[in-house]
Amino acid sequence: MQASTENTLRNDAGIARDLRRICLALVWINAESAHERREEAIAALRMRRDVLSAERAQGKANVVMLRFDRSCTSASDIVLELRRAGVAAVLVGC
Repeated sequence: MQASTENTLRNDAGIARDLRRICLALVWINAESAHERREEAIAALRMRRDVLSAERAQGKANVVMLRFDRSCTSASDIVLELRRAGVAAVLVGC
């Protein structure tokens, strides 16, 4: 991600988002979910236009930090997508 102006941020795909609409969410992913399924689901989140980033929290293998545009989606919608992909996930904080 890179800052482009005072109030915007561009993700790796070059999509600009207004920083005032960006929300950070922490999602816990059950370690018993299949590793491949977890990684595929996280990669799919990164491809969404409304998600700026989806990264594992440093030192916390089961926690994913998400930055998303709250005017386009919600943290609960993102968690539901993970669950539909077969990943046991719980919203920890937003």
